[in-house]
Amino acid sequence: MRLNLIWPLLFAATTVHAQPSLNDLQKRAEAALVADRPADTIRLAGDMLDAQPDSFAAFYLMALAQADSNDLQAAAQTGRRAYQVAKTEENRFLAARFVGGVRFQAGQYTRSELWLRRAANHTQTEAELASVANAFATANQANPLSLRFSGYVAPTDNINDGSDDGVLRLEGIDTTFVLPEDRRSLSGVAFAASTELRYRIAQSPNQSTTLVGTISGETYILSSEAEDLLASSPNPDVRAVDGSDFATVTASVGVVRQQNNISPLGPVRAGLALGTYWEGGERLVDFGDLTLEQIVPIDPNSTFRLRALVREQIARKPTLLDSTLYDVVGSYERTRGNQDQLQLNFGTRRVSAGPENSYDEYEVGVGYGLAQPVFGVQLYTSLQLGYRNYEEFVTTLDGREDQFISADATATFQDVSYFGFSPSITVSSSRTVSTAEENTTSAVQVLFGVTSNF
Repeated sequence: MRLNLIWPLLFAATTVHAQPSLNDLQKRAEAALVADRPADTIRLAGDMLDAQPDSFAAFYLMALAQADSNDLQAAAQTGRRAYQVAKTEENRFLAARFVGGVRFQAGQYTRSELWLRRAANHTQTEAELASVANAFATANQANPLSLRFSGYVAPTDNINDGSDDGVLRLEGIDTTFVLPEDRRSLSGVAFAASTELRYRIAQSPNQSTTLVGTISGETYILSSEAEDLLASSPNPDVRAVDGSDFATVTASVGVVRQQNNISPLGPVRAGLALGTYWEGGERLVDFGDLTLEQIVPIDPNSTFRLRALVREQIARKPTLLDSTLYDVVGSYERTRGNQDQLQLNFGTRRVSAGPENSYDEYEVGVGYGLAQPVFGVQLYTSLQLGYRNYEEFVTTLDGREDQFISADATATFQDVSYFGFSPSITVSSSRTVSTAEENTTSAVQVLFGVTSNF
């Protein structure tokens, strides 16, 4: 079995000049490999290693010959040794790219992806990076297991979605109360991470079934200003509040089924998930989700998606209410002629949770991403506008209305890459204006994270 994608690069490997006999062994080993005599190449490469134990050329030639002999496990191990002794970026790329290819042929797709990300660290040209990205996409598609990680650090001026003015006004009795300090906007730094694990248990041209598990969490460190504000409270319970009291964790497990042959419009996905939610170290609610999504490929560059969700939420504390949430979300995605990405979306939500906790919400948004980097920076921006209505609310006489807006801009520094990931910065701002003034809030935050390049 010939690894054609690797062999043309062989002659870029380091030629050893220490001894003429070593040069002769290398030439003979290369000739045997070209003549499809892998056993001779392995023997000659072994002689080279006897003469020079850290010879990249010897390990690389031996790995190629082992792959040609269909001994993929040995080829991968020898390729790893070649990577370890390589002295140049070019040779490190050759070895890592080779091991990624061998692991793929052996059906070890996760290992293949890891080695391809390692190869991305040593690319010298756009062509090399493109070859790694294409190979990674092929391995990722073949791999029944996929793992996605994300994380960020975000300084923010409102970690708790607290009130701007810190007061509560009761309509009809002309009375104003000062809100507790922990319900006012508190500044600090957010630390967040999330993981999604998918395992495809069945696949055919007409369907796929995937198990999905997710867990995400966020915790905070309060700023000195927020700590001073809490310390000024006359309530000892409020004075004891720290950033971990606002920490959240969400976990869920579920199954997603995609069927490609039941709708003339395109693929249909259905999902079922069970999950739970913690806040401040307390488990507050359990939930069950049922989703249905229609995917409509309009043309090779445009796709429309319509997704509906029903969530039943069961409170685990007597102070909370059970609720039912209904979501309908539509999105239109288009790749323009210049490869810029355009996204339009709309959504509507209905939450039923008792007279003063039920509301309707409507939202529209637009996102735009530039295909061409600006000074090595990939840019994406988005804007969301929304409206929320409560028919009844505890502090008002005629319900509550919220108008909200959010905007963000993300810069990904593609010139800086490690394992195929590049650092990113997102600046986001949000503002909610409510007729129940204690719920008028605003927040600005800067998120430092990482983004995969492929």
